[in-house]
Amino acid sequence: MDAEFYSRVAERFGGYFSDARSTDVFADGRPDDVFDELAIALGAPHARLLDVGCADGRSLLRISRPYGAVTGMDLSPSMLECAAGYRAEAGLSHVTFELRDAARTGLPDGWADVVTSRRGPLIAREFERVLRPGGVVMYMGIGEQDARELKETFGRGQDFESWNGRPLSEEISQELSGAGFVVTNSQEFRFEEFYHSAGDLDTFLHQVPIVDNYDSAADKEAFDRYAAAVTVDQGVRLSRHWFIVQAQKPAAVEPSHS
Repeated sequence: MDAEFYSRVAERFGGYFSDARSTDVFADGRPDDVFDELAIALGAPHARLLDVGCADGRSLLRISRPYGAVTGMDLSPSMLECAAGYRAEAGLSHVTFELRDAARTGLPDGWADVVTSRRGPLIAREFERVLRPGGVVMYMGIGEQDARELKETFGRGQDFESWNGRPLSEEISQELSGAGFVVTNSQEFRFEEFYHSAGDLDTFLHQVPIVDNYDSAADKEAFDRYAAAVTVDQGVRLSRHWFIVQAQKPAAVEPSHS
């Protein structure tokens, strides 16, 4: 999804997160919490963290304290404006937010110790270039089964019909391996979101690119059909599927003096 979409989200909701109310049930653990723990464990006073597709910066700010320098980058100026506001509230002067393209960051070779991308772009070759030898990339992605029933009802959506192919986490792992990384961790997460009302789900669908070009009026028939089929006592159910892949750039090999 392009920067214009996320700029509209930022201008409408004041950031990446809307006020759509839901109760979430995490059978495999909350993926954002797991991601945070892994990223924080990699931090050190001298370490540089680069976050790609930082959106409004709130997720990045949660993991930034252990690092010496933190840069969040995004293509949406509106999201970056929101991020600067949240950084000021948090008082974290070692965090900067910059307008950059993930495919051509313009950063020096070996600049970062850790690169993170949370449901954002994965440009494996550029990440490998920007990371120092021994550096780590952490990627959180949307799995092939994510919101499948919703997408089938609408007849379109993010990675539509990808559930018929190989797992997307495997594709990401292969892409990283092809760029020279060694995959060290891969985890899948299945969970349920129960929206408190159909209106809450409608608000949420305007915030995310799950259903491309979602329009409340034009998509009303499909939306009502979906809501009627999945509404239970807890609310309007949306089944989610995310994953985390962590990989390391091999350390530099010391030259032999024999």
